[in-house]
Amino acid sequence: MHLDSAKATDAYGRQLADLVQIGDIIALSGDLGAGKTSLARGLIAGLGFAGEVASPSFALVIPYAPPTVRMAVGHVDLYRIDDPNQIEELGLDDMLIDGALIVEWP
Repeated sequence: MHLDSAKATDAYGRQLADLVQIGDIIALSGDLGAGKTSLARGLIAGLGFAGEVASPSFALVIPYAPPTVRMAVGHVDLYRIDDPNQIEELGLDDMLIDGALIVEWP
């Protein structure tokens, strides 16, 4: 899908938020600057978060939980993961019990 601007990408993310359910994993891939974080920001805003949505590039996982969002969601960035075994240490499976994941660089 091609979206013409960060604003359009954000708006699309907000629309997707209506479809997200517990247990969902939204995988965002693409080159640097493709809009992965813009889409994630829109999606998290669409889930009800009114604050600034930071990029998880350095934290790797940023959790959002009710009441600031309608359902728990983890914003994940796997770009710096060198070994797939490191992913297990992030506890992502546990986040899917009562929430969803938005994963950049899946």
